[in-house]
Amino acid sequence: MTIKYRLILSYLAMVFVPLILFFLAGLLLMFLFLGDIREVSDLMPESHDYKKTISEDTKLFGELKEKSFVDPEGLANIEYLSVLSAELEQDGIFIVLRQGNEVIYSSQKTAHLSAAALPEFGVSSTSRIIEKIGKETYSLRQHDFYIPEKGSASLFLIKDASSLTRLMRTFYPILFVMLILILIITNGLLTYYVSRSIIKPIEQLKEAAKKIKEGNLDHTINVNGKDELAQLSADFEAMRKKLQESAEIQAQYEKNRKELIAHISHDLKTPITSIKGYVEGIRDGVTNSPEKLERYLQTIHQKSMDMDTLINELFLYSKLDLKKLPFDFEEVDLKDYLIDYLEELAFDLEKKNVKLNFEYDANDSYPVSIDREKLKRVFSNIIENSLKYMDKENGEITISLYENQNEVILELADNGPGISNESLPFIFQQFYREEGSRNKETGGSGLGLSIAGMIIEEHGGTITAESSLGIGTRIIISLERQVES
Repeated sequence: MTIKYRLILSYLAMVFVPLILFFLAGLLLMFLFLGDIREVSDLMPESHDYKKTISEDTKLFGELKEKSFVDPEGLANIEYLSVLSAELEQDGIFIVLRQGNEVIYSSQKTAHLSAAALPEFGVSSTSRIIEKIGKETYSLRQHDFYIPEKGSASLFLIKDASSLTRLMRTFYPILFVMLILILIITNGLLTYYVSRSIIKPIEQLKEAAKKIKEGNLDHTINVNGKDELAQLSADFEAMRKKLQESAEIQAQYEKNRKELIAHISHDLKTPITSIKGYVEGIRDGVTNSPEKLERYLQTIHQKSMDMDTLINELFLYSKLDLKKLPFDFEEVDLKDYLIDYLEELAFDLEKKNVKLNFEYDANDSYPVSIDREKLKRVFSNIIENSLKYMDKENGEITISLYENQNEVILELADNGPGISNESLPFIFQQFYREEGSRNKETGGSGLGLSIAGMIIEEHGGTITAESSLGIGTRIIISLERQVES
């Protein structure tokens, strides 16, 4: 339930719950004071709903009215009224008959009432009315009629309503105090429960914000409910997870940076140390023959070239990592592109006794969007990596090209030594070389496959590897297939 509806329901409850409790408390007090609710109903004006049960005095009043029309003189007969009064006094009902401005008959309990104190002629009422006469309060019915040759007359059926007055005097202050108490208790409880449902999530958010401020991103927020605060808590928890992921990525970046510096230092120090040694040898006169001097100079040149290659690789890797290397994409048929590229490559591979195979369906087209030079760098890095570790006398590299509905897939497989299962997941990481490969024979920067992976990622594709020891390695590249126009 939303906070808006919760507050609306709380407001309605604050209005109606006290009213219901006040009504129930009033009924309870009436029972305590009067013992029976019917005692009060007898003092109250009757309803005009004739479907309800008519009280005995109402029936009697109707009979007396009828008699006033049929036999008005008989109704004014003192003996008749005395007998009737004796019967009614047992029920607490008293009779007063006023003729003109004079009371001609009154029950003993109402003998003190004067004609002037009673309601005037013409204020006839079939229902009870409450009148204060002197210091007493009465519930009375009045019927006005005419007596032949005697004039106007009024018949009154009277009940003592002083108990009701006393009840009200005691009852109303108590009810007022109870109403105040009910309002205070009800509003207090409702305010407590509604505010707790709002304040508790806010306290959780406050605690979570404090933990994040202190750098603790592991403090989770439990989300309960579907109101606005629950949605805010869910968004805050999602933000915390994003911050945690960013912190982990940042930590990994820092770790990679330190590893990068360490690898750069190692890979640059090695050729520099060699160059320094050979230069010192030349300076000290160790090269005492032209052949030896030539060999030393050739070694220095090769080490310089290795350093230049490493620096270029590092520069390229850095620009790719910072997303600052521009790409010039164009739509080409990958089959035609590879045919041109492999024609240049085949001659070099033949010198190294490596056979190159290219498998594709000549009837199919393979439209992709690529940067020609960057993708060429990918193929060069992969093939150079295969040649570097080739351990077969007759090497073989097979390039397979095929497609499915959404992708163009290129596989480059060799028959080299293969890669162990332990090393396979890491070959696209920067500076990673399989154990024992960082040596003089293989050399390399350790960035070739990492650069290849980053270039393919910029193309919106994927690159994976499969390998078996002693059989060879397969690199699988997937690129998005373009829709042919």
